[in-house]
Amino acid sequence: MRDLADEPAPKTYTVLTVILMALATLVAVAIGFVSFGLYLPNLMTFSQVLSQDTVDKAALAAFLFLSAGPVIAAAGLILGWISFGLFRAPKTGIRLVFFPPVIWVVAVLAYFALIMSLCDGSFTCGVSL
Repeated sequence: MRDLADEPAPKTYTVLTVILMALATLVAVAIGFVSFGLYLPNLMTFSQVLSQDTVDKAALAAFLFLSAGPVIAAAGLILGWISFGLFRAPKTGIRLVFFPPVIWVVAVLAYFALIMSLCDGSFTCGVSL
């Protein structure tokens, strides 16, 4: 039985975890950089809808969803590196850096496939808020 006064041994960093963290960081930075480049086309696409007196909430939600890439990538990087370095949890840090930006990209691609196949390019078809 373990005594509560004993502290577990700190997790060690292996070369593989450091390489995986570097690769996950590169992926997250690339996704954040490319999605930041998509902000201006999103702004031009939704400018007419968002500049009206009564803002269409569905269009605003679509704009915020499509523009959230840099924020998600930055949050993943910050939380992942804090977990990796400060809390000494390398696997959790790698997951926090890699998965949120990748999940956002998959969600955006699925959204684009949906609006192109079912909605004929309308970003808010069938939604009335």
